[in-house]
Formats: sequence, structure tokens, C-alpha cells
Amino acid sequence: MGKITLKRWLQIGAGLLIVVLAVGLYRAKSDAARTENEVHRLNGEIAEREARVRELRADIAEQESPARIEQLNADRLGHVVGSESAALPENQIANRLPAPQPEEQTGRE
Repeated sequence: MGKITLKRWLQIGAGLLIVVLAVGLYRAKSDAARTENEVHRLNGEIAEREARVRELRADIAEQESPARIEQLNADRLGHVVGSESAALPENQIANRLPAPQPEEQTGRE
């Protein structure tokens, strides 16, 4: 009778061990699936942010383009690229670039 009882207890213990291992495996798989979903979500978010960064860089490149800056310069300041090197008539030089005025010197000793 002792051998049968011991054998029965070993079978019950083995059955419990199998149940515990099965539950652990199920939890590990569900945790892995949850983690995989989180990784996919984060990868999607990274892709969206990288696309936004590319858009912003393209916008910066457009804003900094020499053609746009020249156009803004002409529209807002009235300067045209290359006009600075154009020769002024002699009577206009004083209006454009007045001669420096001498500063009054204070007594230095």
C-alpha cells in the first residue's frame, strides 16, 4: 500500500508540475505577444517621426534656398543681387555713402 500511495503522490506532483509549466509557458507567450505588439507600435511611431523629420528638413532647405532669400531680399529690402557692384553716378556717391564726419577730440594729456 505504501508503494502505491508513493506512486500516486509522484503522479499528482508530476501532473501539477506539468500544469505549472503549461501556465508559465502560456504567460511567457502572451507576454511575448504583448511585447511584440508594443515593438510594432514603437516602430510605427519611429517611422512617423522620421517622416516628419524629413519633411522639416525639406522645409528648412526650401526656406534657406538662395533663390528664396534673393526674392525676399528684393521684396522686403528692395535690393537686387548684383546691384551692389553697379557703378553709381558721381553725384550719387555722397548720398549713398556719405563721407565720415570728423569726431571732436577731447583733450588728452
